[in-house]
Amino acid sequence: MGHSGYETGDNVTQAGVVDEVVETISESNATLTPQAQLEALRAEIANLRGELGSITSGTSRLAVTEAAILLETTQNRIRSHLAPILIAAGVIGYLWGASRR
Repeated sequence: MGHSGYETGDNVTQAGVVDEVVETISESNATLTPQAQLEALRAEIANLRGELGSITSGTSRLAVTEAAILLETTQNRIRSHLAPILIAAGVIGYLWGASRR
């Protein structure tokens, strides 16, 4: 294993330990019955569904928060520039009404 300049001797040792754990898991999976493997896969799927639900709820909360921030920002800009907005709305209304005649 080559060193990239960021690895230390401890990282190389840890990588070796991880490889041993992966090999141990692979060996233990080989000795499991198909029914046990199926149950392990079902448990993993249930775990992934739970994580997906958490991610989805977090994403929807983020979207709601972003929408609230955008609405508040827009309202603040309208309040701070109320006179020009009312004048522009009046001009647009007048021009629209004049074009409809």
